[in-house]
Amino acid sequence: MRYAFGDCRLDITTRELTRSGQPVHLTPKAFDLLKLLIEARPRVVPKTELMERLWPDAFVVEANLPVLVGDLRTALGVHGAVSSVIKTHHGVGYSFSSEVRELTPGAATVDDTGPRVVLRLGSRRVALGPGANSVGRDVDADVFVNDSSVSRHHARITVDGFTVHVEDLDSKNGTYIGDVRVMRSTALPHGAVVKFGSIEAVLLLEQSEEPTTQTL
Repeated sequence: MRYAFGDCRLDITTRELTRSGQPVHLTPKAFDLLKLLIEARPRVVPKTELMERLWPDAFVVEANLPVLVGDLRTALGVHGAVSSVIKTHHGVGYSFSSEVRELTPGAATVDDTGPRVVLRLGSRRVALGPGANSVGRDVDADVFVNDSSVSRHHARITVDGFTVHVEDLDSKNGTYIGDVRVMRSTALPHGAVVKFGSIEAVLLLEQSEEPTTQTL
């Protein structure tokens, strides 16, 4: 899984963080903390849960957690609105409050300053890459949807610039645009509501902002 937020990209598989294309060093614990907060977003993760997951086999005093949060904020950059990216909920825990896009393998190679195609599923925003993007319950799907109404290989979304089509892959519960079942490759315009089984998504065609020198 790959994530993008601000000018940062996080690759869970390779455990790499880059910022403006440059590698950022993270300690293993800082990486694990960032991964936990991003995957839990927008939920506030209690301090006790973070302690148990970050130090499962060791007794560590709670004061170590804010130190680790501070180290992570420093790694991301001490200027600008870093404190709002990792938000402190005093007496409770922490949350990741920056907008995050999940990146399909194809989208991970696309310049963030150009146009992008995004599939919004609830609070998730998945950036689709050029060409075919698989949707399904299979963990290797480009857009992984963990719901029993979704088939393992449910649908395919094909992106060619800002031209987007969806086709159903003989799924059990069907793919719909609005209330109309998709029977063949069908165009998806901006704002189209598409359903995979019972899971509803919205197709967004976005023009990325021009690059700036503002620090995250």
